Amino acid sequence: MTEGEALQSMTGFGAAEGASETASWRWELRSVNGKSLDAKFKLPQGAESLEQFVRTELRKLQRGTINISLRIEKKDTVVPLVVDDEGLAAAMRAIGKVQQAIDCAKPRPEAVLSMRGVLAAPTMETSLSDEDLAQISASFEEALAALLGARTKEGARVGTLLKDRCSNMLSRVDNVREQTKDAREQIAERLRAQLGELLAQHVEDDRLAQEAAMLAIRADVTEELDRLSVHTRSFQELLAKGGAAGRRLEFLTQELMREASTLTAKLHTAELKNEGLDLKELVDSLREQVLNLA
Repeated sequence: MTEGEALQSMTGFGAAEGASETASWRWELRSVNGKSLDAKFKLPQGAESLEQFVRTELRKLQRGTINISLRIEKKDTVVPLVVDDEGLAAAMRAIGKVQQAIDCAKPRPEAVLSMRGVLAAPTMETSLSDEDLAQISASFEEALAALLGARTKEGARVGTLLKDRCSNMLSRVDNVREQTKDAREQIAERLRAQLGELLAQHVEDDRLAQEAAMLAIRADVTEELDRLSVHTRSFQELLAKGGAAGRRLEFLTQELMREASTLTAKLHTAELKNEGLDLKELVDSLREQVLNLA
C-alpha cells in the first residue's frame, strides 16, 4: 500500500509578522472544525482589498472554519490630510443657503476646512504603499504555511491513532470469527441442555436439529464480519491515500457502526456480546477522530 498525500486536521494556528519603513503588521490564523471551508475576517479599515487574495489562498485548506485577523500599526510619520470632495460640496451648499438667508461675506478657506467632513485622513489602503501591501500579502502566505504545517502535524497524529484502531478492529473481527465458526453445534448443545432429560424424551432429534438450524441461521454473523473487514480495509486505504479524506472516512464509520450494532445483537453468548460492544466502542473512537480531519 503506497502512501499518498498527508492527512490534514481541521485545527491549527499560524502567524506571521513583518515591517517596512512606514508600518508593521501581524497576521493570525486560527482553524477549527467545520463542515465546509468558511473564512471569518477581522481586517483593519482600508485593508479590505486583501480579502479576495486571502480567500484564493485559503483554498489549500479544503475544510474548516478559519478565523483571520490582521493588525497594522503605522509608524510615526506625517500622514497628509486630504479634502473630501463630497464633504466640501456639502459644506459649500450649506454656505450658499446661509448667504441667501443673510447678507454676509464668504468664509475664509481655513474656516471651510474646519467644517466637519471637509478634511479626512487617508484610509489605511491609500496610506500604505504598493510595496507594503505586497509585503503584507507575502506575510499572509507565511502565516498560511505555518497553519498548514500545524494542521498536517495534527493530521499525522490523528492518522496514527486511526491506523492503530483499524488494526485492533481487524484483530477483534478475526477473534469473533474464530469463536463463532462452530455456532451451529454450540446452539444445538445449548438447546439440549435447556430442554433437559424430560423434554428430550418427547422431542424428536429431527425437530431438535431443525430448531437448532433455524437459530443458527438467525445467529449467523458471517456477513456482518465480512462487511466489517471490507469497510475497515477501505478505511485503511483511504488513510494511506491521504488528502481531504475526512468526509469519506466519516461515511465509512457510519457503515462500520451499523454492522457492529447488528453483529452485537446477533451474538449468542455474553462473552461474544462483550466483544461486539468493544467493536462498537472502537468504531465510535474512529468517528470522534475522523471528525477532526479535513
